[in-house]
Amino acid sequence: MVIASLGRPFGIHGWVHVRPFTEPPDNVLRYRPWRLRRASADWETLAVEARGHARGLVARVAGYESREAAAAWRSAEVGVDASVLPAAEPGEYYWRDLIGLAAATERGEPLGEVARLFATPAHDVLVLADGEQERLVPFTREIVADVDTSAGRIVLAWQSDWG
Repeated sequence: MVIASLGRPFGIHGWVHVRPFTEPPDNVLRYRPWRLRRASADWETLAVEARGHARGLVARVAGYESREAAAAWRSAEVGVDASVLPAAEPGEYYWRDLIGLAAATERGEPLGEVARLFATPAHDVLVLADGEQERLVPFTREIVADVDTSAGRIVLAWQSDWG
């Protein structure tokens, strides 16, 4: 499960910025071991040192201890085995559990399937795909009426003609 990505180099000793996808952001430091994947390569389990720094997080991959070497990890994904993550609390969901759910309005009108999600400063956003178009729907308590992962559906307080 992807929990972060690596960013630009930080300093001259091989550190890179970490862009966490966890809430709160420093939870990314709790999950180990990290596996890294560059571009279209396979996942690699490597020794990674990570820590908080000023207004963010930084990490250093063992064996990549210069700024130039660290740049090779820019945009790499950070993943962990899903089994190391805590179970979701009631009413909370991992994005992986929402992807693929059939979305419908409260009246039962189909809206498509959850293709992916992305985060904004205000809230997460569902991307619903129905083959013809994509809809962007806020993933908020006001919009999400029901999520039933076992039934494979999500019900939204949304109009089918709202784009």
